[in-house]
Amino acid sequence: MSKIQDLPIIEKPREKAERFGIESLKDEELLALIINSGTVGHSTLDIARDILTDCRSLSGIINKPLPYFCGFKGLKEAKAFKLLAVSEIAKRIKERQFYSKEENQVITSESLYQRYALRLVGLTQEQLIIVILNKNKQIITEKVLYCGDENNIPINPRDILRLLMIHNGYYFYLIHNHPNDSFLPSEADITFTKRIEEKARHINAKLLDHIIISRKGYYSFLHAQICHQMA
Repeated sequence: MSKIQDLPIIEKPREKAERFGIESLKDEELLALIINSGTVGHSTLDIARDILTDCRSLSGIINKPLPYFCGFKGLKEAKAFKLLAVSEIAKRIKERQFYSKEENQVITSESLYQRYALRLVGLTQEQLIIVILNKNKQIITEKVLYCGDENNIPINPRDILRLLMIHNGYYFYLIHNHPNDSFLPSEADITFTKRIEEKARHINAKLLDHIIISRKGYYSFLHAQICHQMA
């Protein structure tokens, strides 16, 4: 394993950034700067390369839990928290970009997928989210209804109807993730969706779509098909 101090000056991440600009650094060099220090026989660049090899890309780091990072040689909790912070900053920047784009636009299944994929892909637990819209199809509120390990999400339709009535919702979307990376709906997903759709009609609310997000893409109940597949 290489030592940072043994590298030529222009190959050391910090010196390279000072001389050529931060944009000149490779992915592993950026991570090495954040990690800051290595361990005996394992430099910051070695640690960064190990992480990228396992995650396959920088985006693969997002949503990884603390124990995941602590499992890498030379990466202790304090450094792992730095990587968690960078991951969270990246997510928030991306989400805010979508929020600003959607201010004057009609919300669609695709736009919601783009917004929530960054947050949900890679999670080890299922989350069910409701997005409630007004009669002009603008977002009123968004709320996580459930987070857990259950295959069958234990949500009572009355809880969803109550939220719709509290917020005077005309339309709504349901979004949830599949940690097993399958974007196809289970029988339980299909039954749940039909039940919610039917119950919502009783209060003059309409389910516009139920979106299932995975690492491979997403499934839309509205179109009854896979609408997007990640490369």
